[in-house]
Amino acid sequence: MNLQLLENMKKNISTHIISRLDLQSFVNVLSAELSGSELNTILLDVFSKRLQQETASSLLNKYARNKLVKPFETDVIKFKEDELSCYKLLASKGFEPVELSPVAQLGTSSVIATVDQKKVLTALRNTEVQADPTNAIALHYAWLKKKRALGKTTCNYSNISRVLRTQAVSNPHFTPHFSVLCLVSCGMDTGSFNFEREELLKQISMSSRICKEVFGIQEMYFEIIPAKGFDSLSSMIADIPAISVVEPDNSNNYYYGFRIKMKIVLNDVVYEIGDGGLLDWTQQLLANKKERMMTMGIGFQVLHQLTR
Repeated sequence: MNLQLLENMKKNISTHIISRLDLQSFVNVLSAELSGSELNTILLDVFSKRLQQETASSLLNKYARNKLVKPFETDVIKFKEDELSCYKLLASKGFEPVELSPVAQLGTSSVIATVDQKKVLTALRNTEVQADPTNAIALHYAWLKKKRALGKTTCNYSNISRVLRTQAVSNPHFTPHFSVLCLVSCGMDTGSFNFEREELLKQISMSSRICKEVFGIQEMYFEIIPAKGFDSLSSMIADIPAISVVEPDNSNNYYYGFRIKMKIVLNDVVYEIGDGGLLDWTQQLLANKKERMMTMGIGFQVLHQLTR
């Protein structure tokens, strides 16, 4: 089924329920007139009452039907060994490992980024289930910066998280929760695109080393996609080995400046394994146009499955 059609159907179902039960005024009260703590108190009470109707048998039946809660089947020891190898390599090269909470601040994915909140598992107590560690690290950096806990040097962070996303997909092999590795560089504009060039080289170097030294992949390349009129950096990076500058993506509304795609080759098959670029999230959070942020997200779970 067409994914857009499926999303529209879900929206229509919600509209139909609200209309059928004449709940529009009630929905308006919940969404606009209650404070966050008041809404949380009411919803906690609602779910508590609903759960009083559940039995052990009904709980098991619902578990069987819920694709969000099943474990990922893998050799856990080998999986965690790969995680540890990545963290050791990253830490040795200055990318500070960050152990994130399994939940993020509510709105982390949709307020500073362009993700639809309906594709994120919204929770109570003003939180959402972790859907993208780069967003959470942006908040972490901005919070530290605002309370003056950081100096003027660029901060390099790394994280491996199991994230969960709820959007419908057509691929039967898709699992709603999966493990991703992210690199995040945050700092200040130093002029002449120095931040962009230096952090791009760091992240490409680390991504390459992870693939080679942890997963034994030898053939890989990167594509830089200029975005939103940021062509002036192209000549500065086009001469870097294993990087090609491709046609600008004018439809992109997620990254600004440029987007990075990382591709690996295994048995003559090309896999897109990484995606990143420049983001304006720290500029938004700190209201400072001089802030710079670059990310690279790598499909850690996919790499493990392809090579183990």
